[in-house]
Amino acid sequence: MALRISGRAITSDMTPETAHLVPGPGGGTWVLSWLPGWDLTQDQAIDGMALDEILSDPEPEDREWALEMAALRARSLGMELEDVVVRLCARVIERDRLRYRDEERQRQEGTDRPPAESGGRYAGKSVAQLLWEVWRGRVISFLHRGR
Repeated sequence: MALRISGRAITSDMTPETAHLVPGPGGGTWVLSWLPGWDLTQDQAIDGMALDEILSDPEPEDREWALEMAALRARSLGMELEDVVVRLCARVIERDRLRYRDEERQRQEGTDRPPAESGGRYAGKSVAQLLWEVWRGRVISFLHRGR
């Protein structure tokens, strides 16, 4: 996982989500693509992007640590981890819906060309599928740990 941070944008090599600077008084504010309408500091934007990367990794080396880090980064945004997961899954579902619509339109227009490869680490599965697989295991583990 690696974030690329510039003075105007934060991107990831693992997720399509981004953060960008909105110029304004006092240097401006940062906005996450998956959290539109929220004015954030650069540190919060970095936390939001790192959080998305953590949740997008289907096989973290240490699941407990990853879950704890995700919860800490969610709190830095003033959110609960469950709310973050719902928002990110909604973004994934919307992207998949748009991709499907575009592919259907191409088929109908006779321009049936294969979709561009994402080049992502986990090609072949949607991020929604990966998140579900990861979170199903994490939630079950978390629930059993509390007993």
